[in-house]
Amino acid sequence: MKLQLKGDKIIWLIVAFLAMVSVLAVYSSSSFLVRGAENSLSKVSIFLEQIKSVIFGLGILFICYFMPLKVYRALSFFFFGLCIVMLIMLYIPGLQAKVNGAVRGIKIMGKTLQVFEFVKVGTILFIASVLERYESKISTWKGYFLYLILPIAVVCLLIIPNSFSSTLLIAGVSFMILFFMEVKGKFLIATIAAGVAVIGILFLSYKGLQGLGVDDSKGIMKMFNRFGTVENRIKTFLSEKETEDTMDITQLSSEELAEKDKKERQSQNAKVAISEGKILGKGPGHSTQRFSLSMAFSDFVFASIVEEYGLAGGFLVIAAYLILLFRGIALASRCSTPFSSAAVIGISFMLVFQAFLHIMVNVGLLPVTGHTLPLVSHGGTAYIVLCGAFGILLSISKTIEKQDAEKAALAAQAAETEVIENDDIIIKENEDESEIYN
Repeated sequence: MKLQLKGDKIIWLIVAFLAMVSVLAVYSSSSFLVRGAENSLSKVSIFLEQIKSVIFGLGILFICYFMPLKVYRALSFFFFGLCIVMLIMLYIPGLQAKVNGAVRGIKIMGKTLQVFEFVKVGTILFIASVLERYESKISTWKGYFLYLILPIAVVCLLIIPNSFSSTLLIAGVSFMILFFMEVKGKFLIATIAAGVAVIGILFLSYKGLQGLGVDDSKGIMKMFNRFGTVENRIKTFLSEKETEDTMDITQLSSEELAEKDKKERQSQNAKVAISEGKILGKGPGHSTQRFSLSMAFSDFVFASIVEEYGLAGGFLVIAAYLILLFRGIALASRCSTPFSSAAVIGISFMLVFQAFLHIMVNVGLLPVTGHTLPLVSHGGTAYIVLCGAFGILLSISKTIEKQDAEKAALAAQAAETEVIENDDIIIKENEDESEIYN
């Protein structure tokens, strides 16, 4: 029996393209000895890990693809509740998996789960279900606040102590879903104003406590863990722009040079990689910046792609994500239910927003955020969960295709019935005329 894949063919091609790019980019952008981790990793071990992630991720993609939409509807609230539980588990010391001073995952049975990746998908499915089930209730401000804004706010407040950029990503994607699903404009404006006010209050509180000399690593200051990081990254980013052409490094002490190098090394090496790539790149496996660029196979994989495949390769990757966004919007317009429409919009924007955050950091347009390139960067949980998101997207596109085929069949049947009825009428009229003449 031949397996025939249904659904949006363009999205299938994008999945295949990104998976191929992932295997090639991760292998060739890894130096022979990756330093900076607790245990040094060899090039081969990173490559084998990525092969496992791609194979397992595609397996999850197919499971999600074959799963009917009614399952996602039924489990959306349960999955969202599970995401809340996992976010709370981030605050349990024995389960915390720390990366660069922030808790990004939980340790379960020796494995680390990247919680934020689950939360992204869980929040999208939750919003889609609320928009469908409580359509009449969210037409009022009270219902809109209780059923939508409050749960999203809880998620954001649980995430923000460990990842400011992930908070903004989830908030931004949630807003885009509500905007495209035509939630009342005055509600959306009020939501933006409230979000800006909350961030402002939190930042002022952080600066106030800092001014009082409260220890950054203790008590309530742990809630503002990432505010200091965000502030430092923005300052570093802006200072790079200001001093890039004016600073005379010969006037700096060795300590100042070391500190400057530590702060700017990643972004500067990424710029060098992109600059050296030119139009067609150095060719697969000929990257030189992989030996100095931290996490070239993960956080800065786009820079490595441009170095090896040039601007031509970089534009192909960007085009893939842009096409995905346009296909997602087109699919959403063809959906017959609020759930599927909101889910398609949310997943499409989430994948593309994250991709462009990664790309803009790599080209020096944004401060470092740590976001990976979806379905390309080296990763375990993140890669697998995002494959699942693609699977949900393809499952919905398959359902749309089936509904369109059923509508076409019904239309053809109706047209055929009409022709038969018209033929019967003509025959009857001819018989009547024959009787009159006779």
